[in-house]
Amino acid sequence: MTLEESREIIPLMESMIGQIEEQQTLMAEMILEMQNRDTQLSLMQEQNQKLQKLNSELSELLNILPNTEELLSKMEEQKTKIELLENENQQWQKLAQNLNSENSLLLKQNTELLNWNSK
Repeated sequence: MTLEESREIIPLMESMIGQIEEQQTLMAEMILEMQNRDTQLSLMQEQNQKLQKLNSELSELLNILPNTEELLSKMEEQKTKIELLENENQQWQKLAQNLNSENSLLLKQNTELLNWNSK
């Protein structure tokens, strides 16, 4: 390779190195974003477990409590808790849907970056 050819190739190689570094930075950011989403999804699963537990407790109360008035009082309390958790659950589900959409976009971008990087 001649000196002139080297002078032409070196800036191209430097540019490629810069692009690779940018891609690595983007990939690191995407990994952090995915880790954050995993944490949020875990929290949503915990909320779902709490809701299932409350439903189970309500079923047990129906079998245990003989007094109708007490039963109605307990049912109202449980109903309120369930409604609150269902509202929270809906919010978590919306968040999960949003996160899934964003995750899909990030995965698409990641694939495009990887494809572009391999060219």
